[in-house]
Amino acid sequence: SSGINAEWPLRPGARMSSVVKGASDNVKTRFGSRIGSFWAENSAEKHVTSTTKSKPYRGMENVFSIGDDDEEEIDEEGDERELINIKIWEDKADIKSHFSCEEISQDGRMIPSVLMLTSTYIYMVHLVQDKRSMGYINSRKPYATIARITAKKKHPDVITMKFIQPDSTLQTYRFLIPNSKTVTSAIMSHIPDEGSSS
Repeated sequence: SSGINAEWPLRPGARMSSVVKGASDNVKTRFGSRIGSFWAENSAEKHVTSTTKSKPYRGMENVFSIGDDDEEEIDEEGDERELINIKIWEDKADIKSHFSCEEISQDGRMIPSVLMLTSTYIYMVHLVQDKRSMGYINSRKPYATIARITAKKKHPDVITMKFIQPDSTLQTYRFLIPNSKTVTSAIMSHIPDEGSSS
């Protein structure tokens, strides 16, 4: 039963507005009592008063702003990502090679991407969904921070790259890369030897 006290179809002479208003009042009352009882059961928080001392967003800059119409994409770490023209970047003299691929996110989404290799860095660029000629630099990693590159036996085009972070933890990226051996060979050729002085 819906709990609505209106007779349907409408009796001759009954006003639709009175039926809807009665039903609306009934829903509001039931909804309000359920929400009130939920908060009473599940909320251990106290109301904030003028004497409450609290520091939300401790150690952070202001996270809200009004009126920024031309803002850049923000990645998960909160850093601004640079928007680039893919073709212009691929033609730059310091880009030694570039490869189309898909980054596999932690939740399994496939993100159209390009890996761009310079002599010192690997750039991971996410393509803009509606404008594939543009992309956001998602990450830039020095080759010296690569800890391991692995491929799955059953799916050799699924490549996992692990990078050493400044705090010595590992950050993992997974990619679906057509002709992955060519790509991994190109990356490996840039990794400095442990015995090299540079």
